[in-house]
Amino acid sequence: MSVSRGTFLKALGKSIPGMVVGSGAAAAAQKLLSKMAAASGTPIAAEQPAATAPSSSKTAPKIEFIRHGPAEGNRVALTFDDGPTPGVTDRILDELKQRNLHATFFMIGQRIAAAPELARRVLAEGHEIGNHSYTHPDLTKLPEAEIAAEIEKTQEIMRDTLNHCARFFRPPYGVFRRNHGSILQQAGLRAILWTVDTADWSQPGEDEIVRKILADTAPGAIILCHDMHQQTANCTGRILDGLHDRGFVASTLSGLLG
Repeated sequence: MSVSRGTFLKALGKSIPGMVVGSGAAAAAQKLLSKMAAASGTPIAAEQPAATAPSSSKTAPKIEFIRHGPAEGNRVALTFDDGPTPGVTDRILDELKQRNLHATFFMIGQRIAAAPELARRVLAEGHEIGNHSYTHPDLTKLPEAEIAAEIEKTQEIMRDTLNHCARFFRPPYGVFRRNHGSILQQAGLRAILWTVDTADWSQPGEDEIVRKILADTAPGAIILCHDMHQQTANCTGRILDGLHDRGFVASTLSGLLG
């Protein structure tokens, strides 16, 4: 029997009370359906905004899950998940540098350890680095202590390797439980989701990645990309020029949110 992703997502939300699903959680549901066949470390992102379930904990701190910035003005935030990736992240940095633009990179702790010089270059060229966990697990499937360790280990490697303290956190697959908000609060992190999902993790083709961004971006948008595939690196220049031609200025999250 065939079950639509929307139907599966509704069932998923009912089965995991208190879970917040990122903008476009249908692909997160797809990730759960295709996990056995997915390659290790393959990023799965969401497609359309989904309702959030209320927290089952009366004492859990309130978390603001940020999906967009101010609609006034012409700024948008360009974000890249899952790096740093040699041969990809550096090419994206080259395109940004040529245009004197900046972005936010949500990095995986293990990948910072594997490519520290590339991570240092990101900071040295004025970009922003956020926390994307240490191993990129589905945090809704882990006990609280392991969730805290995933986040804190990444904060530690940033402090030790980059002399940097992240301000923003993006949960892998865009899913996180509201009643684990105290973990983010203790780490001093703000939770970031997104407005525009390129689905570039699925490598749909460079033209489709560019089309999706330019069609869906509005003032204040947070654009989700991944710096782990060559397709994204290949079309980054076209993305930046297309946004510019439409009057948008690509910025870091801090530049967008203030």
